[in-house]
Amino acid sequence: MRRGVVAAVAAVALGLAAAAPAAAGPPGPGYVLNPGLRDLPAGRWIKIHQQRPGDAVTFKRQKHGGSAFDSRRGRLVLFGSNTHATGDWTNSPLFFDLGRLEWQRLYPDDDPATYAVNAAGLPVAGPNGDHPWAMHTFGAVTYDTAADAVVVASYPAHMVPGRFTDALAALWPRVKRHPTWILHLGSGRWQPLAAPAVHFFPYAVAFDPGRGVVIGDNGTGIYELSLAEGRWRRLADGDLLGWGENAAFDTRHDALVVFGSYKRGNDVAVYEPATGRRRVMPTPGVRPPGKNYVPLAYHAALDRVVAVVDRRPARKVHDRARMRAETWLYDLGADAWTRVEGAGLPFGLGMNYNLEYDPGDRLLLLVADPPGEPVAVWALRL
Repeated sequence: MRRGVVAAVAAVALGLAAAAPAAAGPPGPGYVLNPGLRDLPAGRWIKIHQQRPGDAVTFKRQKHGGSAFDSRRGRLVLFGSNTHATGDWTNSPLFFDLGRLEWQRLYPDDDPATYAVNAAGLPVAGPNGDHPWAMHTFGAVTYDTAADAVVVASYPAHMVPGRFTDALAALWPRVKRHPTWILHLGSGRWQPLAAPAVHFFPYAVAFDPGRGVVIGDNGTGIYELSLAEGRWRRLADGDLLGWGENAAFDTRHDALVVFGSYKRGNDVAVYEPATGRRRVMPTPGVRPPGKNYVPLAYHAALDRVVAVVDRRPARKVHDRARMRAETWLYDLGADAWTRVEGAGLPFGLGMNYNLEYDPGDRLLLLVADPPGEPVAVWALRL
């Protein structure tokens, strides 16, 4: 590797290549990739940022939260919360700016005292009553490139009184419906979809750029959302793999691809909107380990679905420090998996829905929390 590249990688990994601090609120359209990322070596994960005590924004990674990639501004977007009885009700979107190599928070997480049900019967939070409640989102977060908006197709199912917490017991009976939430990135404002919601808890959605729709499987059927029309539409009945799956949309083959399930299997299931065909692929040959809650993304330049899957050293070991994460590529056209040798991580990811592809820079981006360490961001060039 050239000496200059080594220096650039080291600077990025230490967070030394960051530009001036960002202004408050969402930045405007367009972005410039941090120079240190242009020469990243291919084939291995490089840590490009890790939170430090003096950072303006620090947080604990929410393993029940989902992610998206804002391709207009070059930002990872995280949204979702662990909730349960922990009191960790994170309900602000978090942005990782690739130009500045820093985290930004859209607004301070809302005090639970502001949680309410508005006149329309919608659950809202914040001093102005215009934010969603904290919730598990899993894979039900995606970026609609046509609408320049993040779609959150989940609801706070684990906040049901008596399940894990009774903190909202007085409010829950007043809720008439839990909406699909839309975050407009140009303004930074949330909007509850007026049409009836379809929830994907704990399943997943992806964005189909060819037809300009969000598409996903929620266990009862396959649905799509057109923000231009403002409504969900049912495409098919049934389930693909089961809860705990994640989804990516293969634009080359116009297919929704899902992997992972509560059964910890390693099958791939596919749904083709144009034909309505659905199938579990036979996939002869090598496969990654079976798992649920697997980070999944579509690498458009390679025409491959990327999965980062934990391998356990023993059957019943759940210690992430003893696991190792492996990177695998799935070729739908050939129905074949390939492991990317050298693109592993020295720990397990556990439940993680925070893998995204940056199409402008052809980088895979992963947010994870190494055991005993602060949250970090990795980049992989393939």
